[in-house]
Amino acid sequence: MPPISPQAKTRILRGDNRAEYGKESIAQVLDSSFLCHVGFTVNGEARVIPTAYVRVDDAVYLHGHLKNQMMNALLDGQTASICVTLLDGLVLARSGFKHSVNFRSVTLFGKAEKVADDEKEDLLDILVDYMVPGRASQIRPPTPQELNATLVLRIPIDEAAAKIRTGPPLDKEPDYETDVWAGVINLETHIAKVENCPDLKEGIELPEHIDSYLSQKKIFV
Repeated sequence: MPPISPQAKTRILRGDNRAEYGKESIAQVLDSSFLCHVGFTVNGEARVIPTAYVRVDDAVYLHGHLKNQMMNALLDGQTASICVTLLDGLVLARSGFKHSVNFRSVTLFGKAEKVADDEKEDLLDILVDYMVPGRASQIRPPTPQELNATLVLRIPIDEAAAKIRTGPPLDKEPDYETDVWAGVINLETHIAKVENCPDLKEGIELPEHIDSYLSQKKIFV
């Protein structure tokens, strides 16, 4: 896939050696999280809201209630500003000013398009299966009322950039001679434990798709 040509909003100026404009790099970051932060304005005031998303091909999909302030702001023609950030490590240097973090991030700008009603249910199933593979086929289908009250928006990945930091701390040359420990504390997000819903009907066992999900240990593999 050809890289995305950086635009004024997405061109990374500071730390441009960490910039990635390739669609595969951008997709890899987007496919490693469930949660994004969406920036928009209401009556001239800035808002940033965390929400779930899923990437399908060259677009990101968001969903929300018909009366959701964010969804309606984006439907009104605002340019969505979407950010996804993954924290991979604490970078501990020999000087506080050189401490950093290893991370992967994507910033995406785009105009939202309303998904047609006949596509909505399929995309909501994709979102559920993105959380836990195989889940959508195990739950009750949405009612017509639920679908009618839900908006699904498509935001194309046309104006985006990734920024990625890896590796050890980068100290000033004289500091390498000091007797200070330096290095990286690597961080990962793991699956912890399952808790049954307190009002779960008696006799319902842990389903196979959940058991399979638990066996992978990491959320994204």
